[in-house]
Amino acid sequence: MKLRRRTTLLAAAAAAAAALSPTTGRAQIAPALGRLKAGRPHAGEEVKILCVVATQFTAHQTRAAAFTEATGIKVSYTFVPFANMREALTAEMVGGAGGYDMVTAMDQWIPSLTNLLDPIDARLADKKIDTGAYPGAFLGVGRVGGKLYGLPTRGHVQLMFYRKDLFAKHGLKAPATWDDVIAAGKLLQDKENIAGIALPYGKNNGQNLMVWYNFLWGRGADVFDAQGMPAFASEAGLKATQDYIDMLRTHKITPPAAVSFTEQDAVNSMRGGNSAMVPVWWWVRGGLLDPKVSKLTEDQVGAAALPNFGSGARSTYINCWIYGLTARSRRKDAAMEYLSYVTHPAIERDILLDPKESDVVAVQTSNMLDPDVNRRFGGIHEMAAQALQNTKAVPYSADWPQMMEAIETAMSEAASGAKSVPDAFKGAEAAVRRIARRG
Repeated sequence: MKLRRRTTLLAAAAAAAAALSPTTGRAQIAPALGRLKAGRPHAGEEVKILCVVATQFTAHQTRAAAFTEATGIKVSYTFVPFANMREALTAEMVGGAGGYDMVTAMDQWIPSLTNLLDPIDARLADKKIDTGAYPGAFLGVGRVGGKLYGLPTRGHVQLMFYRKDLFAKHGLKAPATWDDVIAAGKLLQDKENIAGIALPYGKNNGQNLMVWYNFLWGRGADVFDAQGMPAFASEAGLKATQDYIDMLRTHKITPPAAVSFTEQDAVNSMRGGNSAMVPVWWWVRGGLLDPKVSKLTEDQVGAAALPNFGSGARSTYINCWIYGLTARSRRKDAAMEYLSYVTHPAIERDILLDPKESDVVAVQTSNMLDPDVNRRFGGIHEMAAQALQNTKAVPYSADWPQMMEAIETAMSEAASGAKSVPDAFKGAEAAVRRIARRG
């Protein structure tokens, strides 16, 4: 298989790192320390990081102690809740009062933050850091105007979670196509008095578009064309959108309330035992298996790559955060030392296998194919790696928030029946085209 051939050396490196110690610890992260400059040239400097609150970044902070010991560089994290992170980054870009040397930024925000971030292409070349270690969809979110503004560090993919106990009971295989989803959904609704699939159709920061993207790509359509103009209302795009709406309105395999569901509502329906399937981010697996909030157990929950149409290649939709260096930093060389350390695959693997951690996040192919990682998390990482071979990324721009609002409004209108799919999405196409031209 092409993916496995391409990652043979990476997987071998990961295995060699694993052989250093049977558990997580200093030996596990030794390869990351090997990226650092000899002689501690930046000892005494401090790297200040503006960071979103997330378990993975807390784990990075913990592992910064070994970096400080090796380099003499102090690392200080300032954590900001997600709801306030965009505002904090904008304030830093405008005023720079915090004096941060590194920041975390989400994919949708990066095109509007290029004045805050410093391109790192030359620094990566100097460090001989192989960007081929990342799936193209993850790496691409940090590239704007041909320049790379950061390395992927926290990435999510969508998978299909399903009730494997009910599928087994009725002789069903994991759904490979959307036709399989419809057939299984109808059967399980009839036999088990459970909704077939929980999907979000309500407006909430574009959540009703996240599964729809895969319908678009599966039908050979896209959100934008090569010129950056809307392409989702093409014949193929309208067909894909009708397919998505039909799950709710024609096949009726979703909960009736799905017309206003957010992503969290869809997840709650699954973990409450009220839906047989939910396509959602891989990190949700933990919540589906958490006895504090879920009725389900590991024996009941299976996972698969997102379905497609016919025999087409599987894909997935991604969300990705980068670590970037700030343009105003006076400590860029020290910050680059930490960036090269914290984004090493050994650090990511150490967190994935740490029994004290439960974060599923992986953005490097070697870790997604790692047998120990897959053993711990039910094989979802290998599923993600395969889907990422064919995954597109939405080409975000500074105008994306306005465009997204127009499209998610169209989705809500079509789901509720207020407008037909062609009327709703032709209207959204016109609105997005106006925004693109104005921008």
